[in-house]
Amino acid sequence: MDRTIESEEAPPAPRPLEAAPEVTVSDARTRARAGAGARARAPHARIVIAGRPEPKPATTPWRLTWQWVAAAAITAGLAWLTYSGGGWIPLLSAFDLAVHEFGHLLTFWAPPLLCSLAGSLLQVAAPLALGGYFWWRRDEFAAILMVAWSAENLHNVSVYIGDAEAMLLPLFGDDGSGAGHDWHNILLELNALGATDQLALVVKTCSVILFVVAVGLAVLGFSRARRA
Repeated sequence: MDRTIESEEAPPAPRPLEAAPEVTVSDARTRARAGAGARARAPHARIVIAGRPEPKPATTPWRLTWQWVAAAAITAGLAWLTYSGGGWIPLLSAFDLAVHEFGHLLTFWAPPLLCSLAGSLLQVAAPLALGGYFWWRRDEFAAILMVAWSAENLHNVSVYIGDAEAMLLPLFGDDGSGAGHDWHNILLELNALGATDQLALVVKTCSVILFVVAVGLAVLGFSRARRA
């Protein structure tokens, strides 16, 4: 009887171990620096800074004509209310007063002179800052109105300055003594009460100039839109 002997496959021979590449001390330092640099750059790569929007084409009646007409008309109306109402405009001046008082609140920790100045400064600076933002966003209509609003606030401040000696204006939170009159205290500390009228006139003139600038921006925008 024949007996068949099945041969088993021989297992594969083990592969020889490859020698690991030699790493020198200088190579290790180089790799460590590269890794540290990549980690340091990684957060900055995720920061996206939005650029200024592209100019919007004047293809609609609003952008071509009416926004400029409306901006000039609102500015002229606000100027008339400003100079005919003695510096007080219903609702708007009440909001101006809130901004003024917020300026004092922000600087309650500061020296008295700075705290007294902060109210009037914020009244004028806040609209101008908003105007700059809207202009950067290419919202010219809103930017022009912010310039006009700042002009109105300048006139309001000029009225406050002009009252520094007489102290006849009713003041928010004042006990009737005039102790809280910002511009009386400012000019008294600066030894400049005698220059009250001159300073008030300068600030009022700046208000007029700013109103003219606002109207000029509207006219310039209208002219450019028509030429585009």
